[in-house]
Amino acid sequence: MPTESLPSFAKDADRRAPRSPVWRDLACVLAATLIAAALFARFDFSEYAYRLTRSAERFQVDELPPTLVVLAIGFAWFAWRRYREAQSEVRRRRALEEEAEHLLAENRRLANQALAAQETERRHLARELHDELGQYLNAISLDAGRIRDLSATREAEIHRLSLALMQSATHVYREIGGMIRRLRPIGLDEFGLPTALEHCVDGWRERLPDVTFTLAVDGDFDNLSDALNITLYRLVQEGLTNVSKFARTSRVEIYLARAPEEIVVTMADDGPGVDLAKPRQGLGLIGMRERVEALGGEFQIVSEPGAGFLFCARVPAQAGLPLPATADEAKSAK
Repeated sequence: MPTESLPSFAKDADRRAPRSPVWRDLACVLAATLIAAALFARFDFSEYAYRLTRSAERFQVDELPPTLVVLAIGFAWFAWRRYREAQSEVRRRRALEEEAEHLLAENRRLANQALAAQETERRHLARELHDELGQYLNAISLDAGRIRDLSATREAEIHRLSLALMQSATHVYREIGGMIRRLRPIGLDEFGLPTALEHCVDGWRERLPDVTFTLAVDGDFDNLSDALNITLYRLVQEGLTNVSKFARTSRVEIYLARAPEEIVVTMADDGPGVDLAKPRQGLGLIGMRERVEALGGEFQIVSEPGAGFLFCARVPAQAGLPLPATADEAKSAK
């Protein structure tokens, strides 16, 4: 299956460069020169060359060796200049790569901060909707119920209006409940990630009764950062939203596991799949990748037409947690 390219978390960015062979090559040149000098001295090469070229004295062939020496020196100087230019280009490219890595890290940090600020605002808004509007809607519903009971045998019109008022209050209450669930996952803060995911999957089981949903959780998910919890939840949520777009999906499998150093979440379905080579208009997959990479993780998608859809995210288990204070920071804190 074609796989979307992504920066592999397993590649070692600090891999050591091979040692330069300059000194080895220079030693080979010196050794070849010494061997040639010994052979020339042993077989009187200069006298032999002189005898061969004596008949062509008028062409100044005997001046050719010094000329070749000058040419060799010129080539050596030329090669040295090109070597210096190559070294300068390598240093320039390394500096650009380091700058690009720094900018990428800064961009991910800013994206992580933006996501954290967004989730904080969502949590605050969900709490305000629940605490402020919820109690007033509940009071309206209670008052309407009281009016209904008192007017049942007296005024038919008042009774009808009270029923309409109760229905409107119930509808608004349900809509606000849906808004709260979209803003902040139900039970994530109180009961943890596995319970919140189970509640989310249950909601999709009700919406899509013809689809079989399987959620498997392996490991302990306590003491995770809020950023990591919400990222894992949003990944599953967006994956389930993606499933709802395809009518032929009949099975969805979600697997969440914690290893000592990382957390893996995988979702696969048997839907029609997509061609990853074609540009996509939606921002869901882009947002999923940005969330994972902002926490230093790896995100991979596998799909092709007629073969379903699969994504796998690997995120460091300590992502989003504050770094331990150094000795100097601990002293300054005191």
